[in-house]
Amino acid sequence: RVFSDDFKYRNSVVVDPTGFRWSDQGWKTPQINDLILYELNVYGFTDNDPAVPEEHQGTFRGVIQRIKEGYFNELGVTVIALMPTSEVPQKRGLGYEPCTFMAVEKDFGTPDDFREMINEAHNHGLAVIIDQVFNHTSNDFNPLWMLIDDGSGDGGFYFEGKTMWGNKVATGKDEVDNMLIDSCKMFIKEYHIDGFRFDATHSYFLNHKLLHRLAHEIKDKGFKPDAIMIAENLPNEEDLNLDGYNGYAQWSDIFHDKIKALLREGEFEGVDNSPEDLGNMFYFSKDSFAAHTNNVINYCESHDENSVQYEVATGDEEHLQKANIKNRKARLGMFSTMVALGQPMIYMGQEYGIERERNRIDVNWAKYPQTHSFYEWTKRLIKLRRHSGSLKLSGYNPAAEGKFEWILGPWMDRKRGGGKRVIGWRAADGSGERILVMLNFEGCDLKVDLHVGYQGKWVKLADIDHVVDITDGQIGGLQNGDGDSLIAGTDNQSDAVAHDFVLPPYSGFVYK
Repeated sequence: RVFSDDFKYRNSVVVDPTGFRWSDQGWKTPQINDLILYELNVYGFTDNDPAVPEEHQGTFRGVIQRIKEGYFNELGVTVIALMPTSEVPQKRGLGYEPCTFMAVEKDFGTPDDFREMINEAHNHGLAVIIDQVFNHTSNDFNPLWMLIDDGSGDGGFYFEGKTMWGNKVATGKDEVDNMLIDSCKMFIKEYHIDGFRFDATHSYFLNHKLLHRLAHEIKDKGFKPDAIMIAENLPNEEDLNLDGYNGYAQWSDIFHDKIKALLREGEFEGVDNSPEDLGNMFYFSKDSFAAHTNNVINYCESHDENSVQYEVATGDEEHLQKANIKNRKARLGMFSTMVALGQPMIYMGQEYGIERERNRIDVNWAKYPQTHSFYEWTKRLIKLRRHSGSLKLSGYNPAAEGKFEWILGPWMDRKRGGGKRVIGWRAADGSGERILVMLNFEGCDLKVDLHVGYQGKWVKLADIDHVVDITDGQIGGLQNGDGDSLIAGTDNQSDAVAHDFVLPPYSGFVYK
């Protein structure tokens, strides 16, 4: 469960997993449509943060302080998605080179520090998931290496070939899978973890027999039926969808790559910035994930990807180098992530719209006060999503249930976005709330007719610059926000239309 400081040459440390006194007995892991994930690295999240005592920086205790201070609650996220917490040989890294699968990284703190962090998170309404790297291990220090010499080749019983990151674990072998399943069960039982994100699960790296057994052992057999189970299955392989609802949530590379291509106005890793597939990416990427719908994880930034501002600046067009354009694109990326059907995820620091390369875990927190305008806007946008059922639709197919209808799209006629990088829909969750969402990825004004369905005044709740500051229970009583509204008149008995609505360049809107 934990190594000594001199772990290469000394024994592991014996720890008592039963001594910690939990106070999260009333906690319940949230439903899938209530998930708003915040990916963070334990070390990077508080390293060099002047508001955290030096001895707690880069540790579980630093995260505990931020939880107690209400950072996550103020921002509005509901899930802390931890990058790997397993023991690794290198300090201050990303954590994706595990030594073993049970031991907690000693540089982050003790096992009880880890428990206290999860306990505090639960008592502040936050779920916690951890990143499990079951595809390979560290080559630098690896207690499993040649632990059993079965004559099968390099590494012995627990290994089978190589990956570009290290020695490939022999997943699919029953005894190896048993160990990895036991690891997940241990973290649920002894640490009260809410679930897992499994790294690089494509069958090239990891045998899916393990993932099917994990879902069966943990969810179907009742060990933790509400466990959050997320696979980084890039590209998508349909066997993990199972029946849709009991399948794995999956990082949507489909959403990420298309949004990056649109924002940088050029190809991104083989994906073009044409209007094609714009509807698919905003509707659960359903055409690609089959019946997966409400299990898809949408993101435009992660530890593995450049930030939007950095990526936009790699584009060929001169205007993409301008600070105001990069900032607006970063907002449009965040806006798109929060309104797309599926579950949104942001990466630490994205709430400030920062510019950084991929695989960077350092954030100059002193530079970004919580009065930062991008942060204030992000916080209100997240709150809007949390308290609007029509912005977090779930289920097999909300369109077929009458809860969702496209009003703009490149496949429609000219006055409804035909041939343009524009998308829009109306949504209703059944409570009486009706929402319009519109996004324009073009660099020019677009004048469109909005077939909104309901006659009367629609009040603007959000755009790229402002979001109405709502609080719990008050969304139904909102007045005219920033003074902007659109009026929908009746063209016939079955429709209401707002004619010649102008969508500015790189814009997004939510109306109610």
